[in-house]
Amino acid sequence: MLPQIVEMAEAGSGVDLISRALGIGAEVVRDGLHLHCTGKRPPGRVDGRRRQPRRSGQPFVPKYKQIAAEVDHRRKAGEGLDRLAREMKVSRPTVVRAYDYANRDEAAAAAREGRKPARPPYRWSDEARQAKRKPPA
Repeated sequence: MLPQIVEMAEAGSGVDLISRALGIGAEVVRDGLHLHCTGKRPPGRVDGRRRQPRRSGQPFVPKYKQIAAEVDHRRKAGEGLDRLAREMKVSRPTVVRAYDYANRDEAAAAAREGRKPARPPYRWSDEARQAKRKPPA
């Protein structure tokens, strides 16, 4: 995976976009770039602690992977990222990450080319337009 990370980074893609495109954590991307640049293993955690162990029998599935299919469907229907985040009770970056996860091919192509991934535009509904308008004085 290191050659892919290096190729995307040299194209100008950021750590977050590379991690979304490859479906790995940003920390893994940072560690890979550190290894490539210095030839040494990345340093340990600053506080020296390890991550919490997972509970046996229950595989951990990140929230963005759980909601990816629904976010993709609703986003392509024209709903906005902020509205999806409010309704799903997650942050906006989690919704963006879920959409990019559901459309990994586009995210990977964008990362290789050093550009932002194309996402469908927000479509204003009639109700949203009416709510946005100020009442006549």
